[in-house]
Amino acid sequence: MTACKEGRKPEAQQAKSAVKDWFEWARRQRIVIAMSGNTVYMPDGEAVAIAEMMRRCPVGE
Repeated sequence: MTACKEGRKPEAQQAKSAVKDWFEWARRQRIVIAMSGNTVYMPDGEAVAIAEMMRRCPVGE
């Protein structure tokens, strides 16, 4: 509530935005092909937790 009053996004909203931004970048790079919940799917069909993939492949590398 304080974040809203101060004109900031709540932290959970910022985290969701970071995940969305990462997923869109990774999809353009063909690192992942789909996302469901907290899981992303690689082109070979492997399912990996999104937090793990974000550590493996930071944006821009």
